[in-house]
Amino acid sequence: MPIRMVPDEGNEQSSRSNGPLRRRSSGTGMAGGGSLIPLLLGFLIKRPKLLLVLAIGFALFYFFGGMKSCTGPGGDDMISQLAGFTTGAEFDPALYDQAEVYEPLADNVKNPLPERITLERYCPPRLNQGQQGSCVAWASAYAARTIVQARAAERTPSSQEAFSPSYLYNQIKIPNSGCQGSYIYRAMETMLQGGVLPFSRFGYTDQDCSKQPSGSDKQQAQQYRIKGFQRLTLGADDQRVDMLAMKQYLSQGSPVVIGMMVGGTFMQDMEGREAWTPTQNDANMPGFGGHAMCVVGYDDYKFGDQGGFLLMNSWGPEWGANGLAWVPYDAFDYFCKEAYAVYPMGENPTERPAEFDIRFGFQDQSTKRNIRLVSAGDGIFRTVEPIAKGSKFKVEVTNNAECYTYLFGQETDGSIYVLFPYTPKHSPYCGITGTRLFPHDHSLMADDVGSRDVMAVLVTNQPFDYNKVQEGLNASRAGDLAGKLRDVLGEELQTTVRYTDGETIGATCSTDRNALAIVLELDKR
Repeated sequence: MPIRMVPDEGNEQSSRSNGPLRRRSSGTGMAGGGSLIPLLLGFLIKRPKLLLVLAIGFALFYFFGGMKSCTGPGGDDMISQLAGFTTGAEFDPALYDQAEVYEPLADNVKNPLPERITLERYCPPRLNQGQQGSCVAWASAYAARTIVQARAAERTPSSQEAFSPSYLYNQIKIPNSGCQGSYIYRAMETMLQGGVLPFSRFGYTDQDCSKQPSGSDKQQAQQYRIKGFQRLTLGADDQRVDMLAMKQYLSQGSPVVIGMMVGGTFMQDMEGREAWTPTQNDANMPGFGGHAMCVVGYDDYKFGDQGGFLLMNSWGPEWGANGLAWVPYDAFDYFCKEAYAVYPMGENPTERPAEFDIRFGFQDQSTKRNIRLVSAGDGIFRTVEPIAKGSKFKVEVTNNAECYTYLFGQETDGSIYVLFPYTPKHSPYCGITGTRLFPHDHSLMADDVGSRDVMAVLVTNQPFDYNKVQEGLNASRAGDLAGKLRDVLGEELQTTVRYTDGETIGATCSTDRNALAIVLELDKR
């Protein structure tokens, strides 16, 4: 392989920690049967009717003289508080792993983010999910799906204009769960394939989840499909939540659906409170369970020395400040288990941008400066001067409009390989506009084989089967990569492109054809 990938030194993402909060080890302070209490409470939180029965039984036992010595401060109050809120998010790492991973923008220098963002004006009224474990549908349909629609229309939605949690939850509930639980991934897949319906067309009750949409309902729901979704993690196999990726989505108007461990003071003491600051006991997560919510903003200085995320909950306006609450970054990092972004969208889920608008080039990793390119004609761009063999560089691509991005490399024997997506888990979708460096946690290094390395940037306005494209490129008998691309893409390839010079090369054209291809040639000595 003429270009090989080498890990970046001092990769910032790999050194991320959970901050001051620490989990208590299983060997300290939890002897004997006491370790079963968190498990029992977690089980009961997801079954509020059973919890209510036990709470009543506990109260009767107390008033008739039993266990009077065990009713210290907060004891029975905790049970009554927990009985008032229902969660319902289930976590499965294997299922989470199936979601495509977002390729983040480059550092905050090339892509400066605002210090604070809020989508509150696009949020529907905060309602209460009641005794049903349907939080996943409330966070996904009622919150996130409603917000992207409201932002596209630039209006504040009413509860009846918002999307129905029941329409979604009744289809994705865990079988035989008693209406208690579901997975965020299932919600995203259902909204992508089948869509949702407004609240006004499919009402909600927390007493039943058996009603299924009719054929007519499903047909109407198609117009409300989402365009897509991505999981926001530090890598394909690193499932820690990528908070910078969350901020990138939020800064461009898209909410993030999260799955988070909640309990303790998050449930007990939040009435009228603007922010949640967890205690050390919360860090031990006694009785905590999974809960889905929607992140609708961030503020880098909300808590003075650190920022926080703004969460929209589904426990009514009494919880937090009108159903919203801030959580510090370090606490969020500690308690959050999953994060999904919903693609930004217009009124029509099949809407496409009017033009391709990208810039591309090479960035030298030793100087962090762009390597100068010159046009060689026919959509081919070549380095003005050769670079030294062994030099490390990245491919820089800036998209100013929504698109899908693919990178291919060419071996010395002429065969083609895929540079990006790195794995089938990585998403080629670049709906969040800005500058990306490929690969984001590795560098490309020019080896000592030959004197020129060749690669291609393929930008499309809809998803392409890049493995099929690769097969076609390898089967083509054209003499160079540009010719192979013309062979494979045919009429889908845009041929009328406007180029502009600069530190990187700009390329703009209409989207009357589905693809724009650029060939990059890097000379080396």
